[in-house]
Amino acid sequence: MPRLQTTNTYSGKVGRFAITGVVFFLSLWGPAGAAIAPAPPTPEEGTTFALFVGDQYTYDDNLYRIPANFGTVSLIAPNATRADRINTLVGGGFGQWIFGQQDIDLTLRADNNRFAHNTGLDNTGGDALLNWTWVVGPYFSGQVGGEFNRALASFAETRYLGRDMVDQKEYFGSAKYQVGPRWSIFGGVRGDDITHGAEAAAFNDFRTKSGNVGVQYATGISDTFGLEYRYSDGIYPPNYTFDNVPFNRNFTEDTYRATVNYAITEKFAVDAYAGYMSHTLPSSNILSSAVFGDFKGNIWRVTLNWQPTEKTQLLVASWHELHAYLVNASNYFISKGGSISPIWKPTGKVTVGLVLSLEDQSYSNLNTILASLLAPRYDKVTGEQINVNYLPRDRWSINLFFRHEHRDSNEPQFSYEDRLANISVTYKFW
Repeated sequence: MPRLQTTNTYSGKVGRFAITGVVFFLSLWGPAGAAIAPAPPTPEEGTTFALFVGDQYTYDDNLYRIPANFGTVSLIAPNATRADRINTLVGGGFGQWIFGQQDIDLTLRADNNRFAHNTGLDNTGGDALLNWTWVVGPYFSGQVGGEFNRALASFAETRYLGRDMVDQKEYFGSAKYQVGPRWSIFGGVRGDDITHGAEAAAFNDFRTKSGNVGVQYATGISDTFGLEYRYSDGIYPPNYTFDNVPFNRNFTEDTYRATVNYAITEKFAVDAYAGYMSHTLPSSNILSSAVFGDFKGNIWRVTLNWQPTEKTQLLVASWHELHAYLVNASNYFISKGGSISPIWKPTGKVTVGLVLSLEDQSYSNLNTILASLLAPRYDKVTGEQINVNYLPRDRWSINLFFRHEHRDSNEPQFSYEDRLANISVTYKFW
């Protein structure tokens, strides 16, 4: 399923951070096992650990994300079908160790995915995350850690209609120094390594090295204003050719941002940033700028969070950013869109969430040199999804999920419509 990268700040336990500014943001749903795994413990729970198992049953009516007029689906592979049922068995555990001001978190998860018809896609994936939130004295704090993830690549991302297991390795570190009661300075470094299992997709293997530095001013516990600079290097396999012409896809990226996180009232808050990004390919390679193009322009995102009652919440977001799919990062696009997400908790055991989204994708790269005579690719993606989580007992959780996605493109081979539904059950041993 789609995994994107975007210009997020460095964070470990707080959230799943992105690789670089050109990378994808809207991961509305991730690998199957991630949806089944229970939420990790919070610092307030103290030192604790738990094991869990779960099972998820999924129905997808357009597994390969192909157009309606694709033709004979059985040509993809023996026994291939457009729709399929997938069973995912998950097992894992997590632990949290707190000693003094230090907090170490470890999460392990294994996913076994079995397809009813497209059995050539059967796979075993999973995730491992180690994160240390450290504090030294009253003014110095940060995080350091790493994560490994293995999952089947989304067909919407790579367009490779085969079994492509993608390994992602992430390493990160950050530090924050409290200069005074309101001012702080921060910085971080990270590296990412994306490796494709399918030989036909290996040309999209990808590494990034990035770092950031900034200053932040706090007017309250959760009210902050900041300035940040980030630099990234993107590195691809050598000896790549584009229409039989040698081509270097490596890039550098400079991003300048101003950030605001401010609670206007007790029930209404805004989280926003605005900035400028320069994404450039090697100037020595004329083909790179002619075909893939550089990007220099403004980027921004605004998220409004309104909680009218104790049981209801509304998130509204709008953005203009440079995105790319995680496993196909050279295929970047300018994303303009918005989403609205109402959340309702009718009881302490039931949570209902709805997401409605609309995104325009203006692609900067072209598929062939011949295509440079035509209009660049332009897609419009709409999505509607609903998620219901039920906690019948302390150790049990049941999750129901449905998503409809529709993609229109001026290049018909990228258009598709998909409906996906699943139900999952998780049991936590202690």
